[in-house]
Amino acid sequence: MDIDEFLDRELSDLGLQTGTSEKKEDGLPPEDDGRQPLAQNISASIGAGNIWQAEQEYMQLWRALSGQKLKWNRELYEQLLALSRQFSGMLAQSYGEARQKSERVNEIIGRAKSAIQQGRKEAPFKLYSEAQEIFSTIPDAFFEEKRIIEAQIADFYRELKMGTDSELIKRTSSLISEINRLIEKISLAIRSNDTVNATVNYNKCIELYNQVPEGFLRHKNPIGMRILDIYRSLSIYNEISNLQKQLAQQPQNQQAIHQFSGNVPDAGALSSKKERAKRNMEKGFYNEAFKDIQEALSIEPNDAESKALHAKIKTLQ
Repeated sequence: MDIDEFLDRELSDLGLQTGTSEKKEDGLPPEDDGRQPLAQNISASIGAGNIWQAEQEYMQLWRALSGQKLKWNRELYEQLLALSRQFSGMLAQSYGEARQKSERVNEIIGRAKSAIQQGRKEAPFKLYSEAQEIFSTIPDAFFEEKRIIEAQIADFYRELKMGTDSELIKRTSSLISEINRLIEKISLAIRSNDTVNATVNYNKCIELYNQVPEGFLRHKNPIGMRILDIYRSLSIYNEISNLQKQLAQQPQNQQAIHQFSGNVPDAGALSSKKERAKRNMEKGFYNEAFKDIQEALSIEPNDAESKALHAKIKTLQ
């Protein structure tokens, strides 16, 4: 006589039910409580190697057993016993695979560290990604083992980041030094009226400045202000030079053109306004000079010299 028959007989003598022989009053079997399909789902998850999903569903059956207190339930007992045996086999296999993956991660990290020592810049990052990918395939059911591997990967990442940060700081420091050197050359060229070299070095300077990475604003801001001063000076010079070229290219018979159109500017008044603007500029009276040159432009809006003086005075105000 097995335990189920014994329990059935003993509980029947007491007028109690076992949970396995329970019937409805109409003679139909008890309602399906969902445990049989759940056990089938767990078996399917185990067969697919999905330990995490199987564990979640497996614990539902254990919670059902807990709710039974000590009331005997043969079906639930047999389901849990069968599933536990299935888990034993699967866990043994999966744990062996997890150990192999752990050893593989250790080997990859070792290669990555060697690559760092050899000065190879790209290889450590590729190997780090490979280690992370392998780590993500280890089931969460092996929490302790996975935590050890995760710590090893994290330690290597800190080492990799420290080396990368040091390299970034070194490269940025070199960039800033080169930019400062170019700024000095540009300033010297401007003082020597060597606008060609000043322009060439300005273009190099702005290109390097845009290569300075984020996170170094404390260095970028003061350098940026110096570059803006250079930009302002060279832009003003270019504008004045273009206006002077226009002045030189004005036709000599401009007066005749004005006479023909019936719009003859007062040449004497125009010259007087420009000369007075120049004298005020020399004295530092920029507001007065600006007023004079505006009056000159009202006499002859197309006068190139007046335009050049106008641009220069605006930068000095």
